[in-house]
Amino acid sequence: MGARGPALDSNADATHDGLLRAALAHARDDIPYYRKNAAYRVAGNALGTSTADLLASLPLLWKHQMRTALPKEWVPDGRDVRRELESGEIELVETSGSTGDRTRILWDKGWWLRQEERGMRTNPVVDHAMGDAVRYREAILTTPVCGLGACHTGDLSFDERKDEHRLFLNMRVDPTFWKPADVDRMLDELARHETVGLESDPAYLATLARHATLQGRRIEVADFVTLTYAMTSEAHLRAIRAAVSAPLYQLYGASEVGVLFMQGVDPLLHHCPITTHVELLPVKARTPGAEDVALVVVTTMDRTVQPLVRFVVGDLVQVAPDGPRRFTPVAPIRSAEGRLQDAIVRPDGAWVTAGALDRALAGHVGVAFYQANQTSPTRVVIDLVPERDASATLLDEIKERVLPLLAPLEVTLRTVTGIAGESSGKFRLVRRHFSVDLGALLEEGRGVTV
Repeated sequence: MGARGPALDSNADATHDGLLRAALAHARDDIPYYRKNAAYRVAGNALGTSTADLLASLPLLWKHQMRTALPKEWVPDGRDVRRELESGEIELVETSGSTGDRTRILWDKGWWLRQEERGMRTNPVVDHAMGDAVRYREAILTTPVCGLGACHTGDLSFDERKDEHRLFLNMRVDPTFWKPADVDRMLDELARHETVGLESDPAYLATLARHATLQGRRIEVADFVTLTYAMTSEAHLRAIRAAVSAPLYQLYGASEVGVLFMQGVDPLLHHCPITTHVELLPVKARTPGAEDVALVVVTTMDRTVQPLVRFVVGDLVQVAPDGPRRFTPVAPIRSAEGRLQDAIVRPDGAWVTAGALDRALAGHVGVAFYQANQTSPTRVVIDLVPERDASATLLDEIKERVLPLLAPLEVTLRTVTGIAGESSGKFRLVRRHFSVDLGALLEEGRGVTV
């Protein structure tokens, strides 16, 4: 993928490698799931080799394997899983399942908030804001079931939705059904909360921003917005920027492994230290519209319960191979390209990522929201929600943009009044309705379908 970028400080490199080796030893020696697997015992005899070679000798961990293992297989010997779940020493969380594959995961008590803050603060603007403990207040806007295991649905008061300096704004599973009173309340509460930082699903914030703009109002956030939980489209960004003055930053992570990359003040997303090691495995298939595409594989480094070794998150990214390594030896990324299940597979074997399709649309000013559905190996249907002032030739304009990327697929475009969310409350830009073998992407994916 090109030459390595500017050298990382040797102390940081050594620290990262030491944490990774310690995490691998913990998993191998203390966690029953790994201890019973011969591949990890063999690797234990090869600790004198480089860490990269050691990792490469271990199998990938897929979600279906993790789901079938009992909770006690993920906890060190001698710990009472049931008692610690009841006491809260171990937290059981169900991922939101943006593509339908929900997974239960065990967290050490307080782990999520600790690592999330650490990752966010790699950005100097965010670090400065969060460093003022007296002033800092955060708001969260997403589906209620994503609120760290808490459910903020129904009709809860402002105080009932506060957790120390955090305010959970949304109480409806689908923003399509927000009423004017819901929008007014959230806009008012952002101001009342004196919000410094806002963490949001881009589709939810874009919806709120459109309502605010129509009312001639602003979304009052003082210092920054992090866009996370789902993939951000150019249409989302256009709507958000019309109502938000604070800088916008991408935060990429997953419930199973924590925050992986945080956007800096430059356009790149930089790997966050201490929490994980990330392997960016280059894909074999052609990826028109995207360069240096890799599959994200993660080994956690700061977890006592359910440490994950070479876990396949299920996401594709564009790597910036020559970008600076600021905190770890892992290369930065230019963009998260969407889920494996959200990639369009052409009859000629090329994979079109959700990110590539979004760039082909290029944030067309006539499109408010969209979703592409690959209904068969030969056909894609793209639903477009037009802006109020969209031109009469919108469909022709969009077709001209996407046909070069999607040919030889049969492409149908149509306008709709809205896009339905998933049962999780998340919104997908692309949905493939059939499974494919991942052997087309990488050797270790043979026999695994998504």
